[in-house]
Amino acid sequence: MASQSQKIVRGSQGEERSKRQERAHRILDAAAELVLRWGYKKTTIDDIAKQAKVAKGTIYLHWKNREDLFMTLFLREALVAGYEMFERMENDPEGFLFHNQTKHSIYVVKKRPLITALYLGDGDILGELLHSDHPMLMQLIQSKATASDELFELMRSKGLIRTDMSIRTQRYAYTAIIMGFLTVERYFPENLQAQYSISLEESVDTLGRTIQGILGPDEAIPLSALQEIKILFTQFYQQYLGVVKEQLQKEMDL
Repeated sequence: MASQSQKIVRGSQGEERSKRQERAHRILDAAAELVLRWGYKKTTIDDIAKQAKVAKGTIYLHWKNREDLFMTLFLREALVAGYEMFERMENDPEGFLFHNQTKHSIYVVKKRPLITALYLGDGDILGELLHSDHPMLMQLIQSKATASDELFELMRSKGLIRTDMSIRTQRYAYTAIIMGFLTVERYFPENLQAQYSISLEESVDTLGRTIQGILGPDEAIPLSALQEIKILFTQFYQQYLGVVKEQLQKEMDL
């Protein structure tokens, strides 16, 4: 069953979408499945066409080349993930506190292998795409970096994270913690994986508490501040998602 975020990106079943749009999503679905199975380097247009049950030439009616196709795929993944993150925050009474934003975001990242690959710069999956200077990728990276900077500024201004260290230091610590939580299991001895690993829910809860302990303010956050940050963050996040959605619509001619 499609989630609400997937319906926003792909359109709900009740909407009339053109065969071209349906076909584009089917091609992207096929590309997503194959790149996770074989990696970008080994996934060809022929493979994608066969998986999507379309002619090879049909794919070129949508995208000029394989790189454009995969950039659109990652753009779509980023948008779906973004909506899922926001849904989780919105459904949590304290979801817009910084450590809970992190908890919900990383939960979604861990549930979506392509987004995990983007976060970690996974060469096995992404291959030479990691070193691409494709304008779509550059725009996505720039939009994400700008959004991150603005988020830290917003959280600091409203007292949701501490201000006795620089944003640069906070961003460094935050990134180090996130990357550690995303990669820790690869450092467990193979024969002790089951013994050392914990559930995704427990992992992200632990992550949230860690972020709160290191970056959270010493004082309790008033309810009025939480309500204000929910309004401001919603405006901020919807603006960011709007930029990504606009680019996706442009690439897919939706």
